[in-house]
Amino acid sequence: MATPDPADTIAAIASPPGPAVRGLVRLSGPRAIAIGLEVVRLDAGGPPPGRRPWWSQGRIDLEGTPLPCSITLWPGPRTYTGQPMAELHTTGSPPLLRLVLGRCLDRGARLAEPGEFTLRAFLSGRIDLTRAEAVLAVIDSTTPAQVETALRQLAGGLAGPIDRLRDRLLDTLAHLEAGLDFVDEADVDPLARRQLADALARDSAEVAALADRLRGRDLPSGRPRVVLVGPPNAGKSRLFNALAGAELALVSPVAGTTRDYLSAPISCDGLPVELIDTAGLDDADDPIEAQAQALRDAQEAGADLLLDCRPADAPPLARPPQDHRPRLVVWTKADLSPDAAPPEDALATSAESGLGLDRLRVAIADALRRREAEHDPAGLTSSRCRDGLARASAALGRAAEAIRLDSGDELVAVDLRDAVEELGRIIGAEIDDAILDRIFRRFCIGK
Repeated sequence: MATPDPADTIAAIASPPGPAVRGLVRLSGPRAIAIGLEVVRLDAGGPPPGRRPWWSQGRIDLEGTPLPCSITLWPGPRTYTGQPMAELHTTGSPPLLRLVLGRCLDRGARLAEPGEFTLRAFLSGRIDLTRAEAVLAVIDSTTPAQVETALRQLAGGLAGPIDRLRDRLLDTLAHLEAGLDFVDEADVDPLARRQLADALARDSAEVAALADRLRGRDLPSGRPRVVLVGPPNAGKSRLFNALAGAELALVSPVAGTTRDYLSAPISCDGLPVELIDTAGLDDADDPIEAQAQALRDAQEAGADLLLDCRPADAPPLARPPQDHRPRLVVWTKADLSPDAAPPEDALATSAESGLGLDRLRVAIADALRRREAEHDPAGLTSSRCRDGLARASAALGRAAEAIRLDSGDELVAVDLRDAVEELGRIIGAEIDDAILDRIFRRFCIGK
């Protein structure tokens, strides 16, 4: 899809869908202020000359009925889009907002494409591409941790390090190419091979560090996965039902009742979570049991947090494996051994009486929030950014190999240029229409 013409004046309903007390119609472009003032009949005089934002009350004539409205004008260029902007705030009735939008379109505005306001912010240099994606991440966030991560990205969490790294590579490339172009000039010193190799090693390490900080956090709008694991008949399904608040899993005193896995969305201390019940860990005696164990292994591998269930009415089990996967040890069926103390670091629970369930929910939320903080992602964790870093890393690896093999500087320069271009695509310094289309069409209209 071709990039929309930024010379058009665009308009859209920018408030969330559905009825509300207030709603707004947003305009951006050369005629945004003029159209806004044509649609709204002001209660007082017009805006003074200058570049300061301006606000006033007024009315919009809808089929002879005056609709109260306030208007805010931003002359630009210090606006979100880098262009003149206007916002019309009125009653948040969807039919009324559509009528107001229609008045703007009748006066020459064009209906904005999804994400076109943020696209204009990018094209005008107000934000880079990773910050544009962070705007979408803020909109799609469902947890405080996701909002915090997206806001860090808006503050330049990923763009800053990549921009600085790209600048260093450009300096190296310029020095290298100067040595190629002006090899006979006395005032240009070719970059020593050892110095070049050291610089590339440092830059490759920084790319790897950025990739590590992004890896494994591709859940911008999803729920963390909490998986119940443990031996057969450990009370996992009963605990699953108690936390889910519904009889979703079949419960039986016969070990091995659960063969498939079940999932349910729950809330733990305000944090949306996907809770998953799996088959008990046991030796597979038949093909069906083997399939159940394979399903359990797959769910465990994809878990953000494991609930390691240890029944109170069974002999103590070995300590949890030290595999560095986040887990909580849960002492289930605590009502069957009221005088016994739970193992160290275990949470005593009873699905039958409700003992410890609220404490477990809080512990789940705390563990997931700690994991989020420990990852400290460098910004938007989209596959596009990780793929770009991987391609840049591969290009730097090829350049290092060319140096090791004592290949010509022109071959090293080709790979360096590839790395610079890949980093530029991440932050939008290298504009690719296909990438822009994929990113901005994910936005809703009005953003």
